[in-house]
Amino acid sequence: IWSFHFSHVLNELIQTERVYVRELYTVLLGYRAEMDNPEMFDLMPPLLRNKKDILFGNMAEIYEFHNDIFLSSLENCAHAPERVGPCFLERKDDFQMYAKYCQNKPRSETIWRKYSECAFFQECQRKLKHRLRLDSYLLKPVQRITKYQLLLKELLKYSKDCEGSALLKKALDAMLDLLKSVNDSMHQIAINGYIGNLNELGKMIMQGGFSVWIGHKKGATKMKDLARFKPMQRHLFLYEKAIVFCKRRVESGEGSDRYPSYSFKHCWKMDEVGITEYVKGDNRKFEIWYGEKEEVYIVQASNVDVKMTWLKEIRNILLKQQELLTVKKRKQQDQLTERDKFQISLQQNDEKQQGAFISTEETELEHTSTVVEVCEAIASVQAEANTVWTEASQSAEISEEPAEWSSNYFYPTYDENEEENRPLMRPVSEMALLY
Repeated sequence: IWSFHFSHVLNELIQTERVYVRELYTVLLGYRAEMDNPEMFDLMPPLLRNKKDILFGNMAEIYEFHNDIFLSSLENCAHAPERVGPCFLERKDDFQMYAKYCQNKPRSETIWRKYSECAFFQECQRKLKHRLRLDSYLLKPVQRITKYQLLLKELLKYSKDCEGSALLKKALDAMLDLLKSVNDSMHQIAINGYIGNLNELGKMIMQGGFSVWIGHKKGATKMKDLARFKPMQRHLFLYEKAIVFCKRRVESGEGSDRYPSYSFKHCWKMDEVGITEYVKGDNRKFEIWYGEKEEVYIVQASNVDVKMTWLKEIRNILLKQQELLTVKKRKQQDQLTERDKFQISLQQNDEKQQGAFISTEETELEHTSTVVEVCEAIASVQAEANTVWTEASQSAEISEEPAEWSSNYFYPTYDENEEENRPLMRPVSEMALLY
């Protein structure tokens, strides 16, 4: 039985969706289409005419999706509330178009700030009888994608033990993941100076700001020495295949607080990264180091929870890399086994052919029994030699089988006095060399 509160929230979801679709249509017709109207050209600065796609982004694509597909799907849920969860889940991939819109938003706002006072926009606003200027409507898609998760939370609160509540929870999780993805992508496009394609580093897992000290373990820097130095402020981006260090650029001007800018510093591949989970003196700190500890960064999170979340994700990446290496090693062993079987099969065929050849020679040349005995003796010696070769080969392969990897991949603590006595956690790529 669906409660009154649930029905009220569902009705709000449907009604606000109708308003949203209508507002998008109004903006596209009353502003975007008017930029192609020759009668309005005199009111428009020449440089603004070819900026339509930047100013509005992919708003037309968003409108078509909501008007043609999503609105009607939501309206069908009015009499089947259990369909709300599936309605969002079935269109989960379509909502990715919002990432594109949000990534374009800084460029759009730059155009708006430059031309907001021109007569063209004022005339369009007058015709539409809008109280708000265009920039308020350009913000609607960003507000809408944020509003969905709030409404889904309310629906979930009033749908306990009801049919479809499990799918409603999945829908909420999907929209929260989408918001995180959009937010992360906004930070990624703000990275300047990276040579290459950041998308090749895999999915972005996390990003955030930290205080960072540099310590070079080859020269064993003590914590009391590090404390004298002012920490660097760095923004870290954790990807599946790498961790990227950036410096946040301080910029002035309207919108600079909403849209950050980063200068790329360096990038470490995750198969060369190691971590020390605890640094003496501050439970918010941990170490990230590279290779044979040529470079060590002491990283301080804003609080312990943030630190533990980052350590958990880094651990997961390192363990997944290990699993992939184990699978790769097993496949290589299987391929070697198949190759050995094939070689043995070829040897057996050669022996059979050799036997048939000897038999044929006996018949045609009528060798004496002495010659036959000599041939048999030779074949026997060859067979023994083959047997010894095969056993020696197999023995050599067995002896090369590596020992099991230690499960202790992460240092439990850091103490500069214990540095010499502590076993070194090897990066995954070095472990691969053991095989």
